[in-house]
Formats: sequence, structure tokens, C-alpha cells
Amino acid sequence: MANLRADLLNEFRNQKYYAEMELVRLAQEPNMNYKNKIDKIAETLEKISVINQQIGLADAYFQAPEQQVQAPQVGEPIVGQPEGETVQVAQPLVHQGQSHGE
Repeated sequence: MANLRADLLNEFRNQKYYAEMELVRLAQEPNMNYKNKIDKIAETLEKISVINQQIGLADAYFQAPEQQVQAPQVGEPIVGQPEGETVQVAQPLVHQGQSHGE
């Protein structure tokens, strides 16, 4: 199966590259009406900012496989430990008034 995350990020980066090239072209265009130039540059910058947000979201929702590794649960044997031995993982302390450990 193809790597969905890599393909998605590649697509967004390609879109961003071409939008940045368009931005440079617009900034250097000598024969364009000034008001139109400002409007087109603003649109292109908005497009680039949306693409940047899409890249961030894709990174967050489609994490790389090595980033998806979870810490072992309490009493769960760790790979490489002899069978029959378990490792106790310390649980975070939660004080009165806290909703989670810090």
C-alpha cells in the first residue's frame, strides 16, 4: 500500500511551491495594475497560509509509524525483557483540583 501520509504531504508541498513561484512572479510583474497586483498577492498569500495549515494538520493526523509507538502499560512486558518479568511504569501524580497529571 502506498504511503498516504507521504503522498499527501508531497501534494501539499507541490501546491505550496507553485503558489510561492506565483507570488514571486506577481511581485516582479511590471505591467500589472497596482491595485490588481495587491489583490492577487493577497490571494496568493492566503492560499499559501491555507496550504501551510493543511501540512500541519496532515502531520498531526497522519503521524509517521515510528511516532505512533505508545509507552508500555503498567505490568506490560517490554520487548527484550525475559518472559515472566514485567516493568512497572510510573503513573503521573494527580493532585486535588487537577484534571490530569503534569
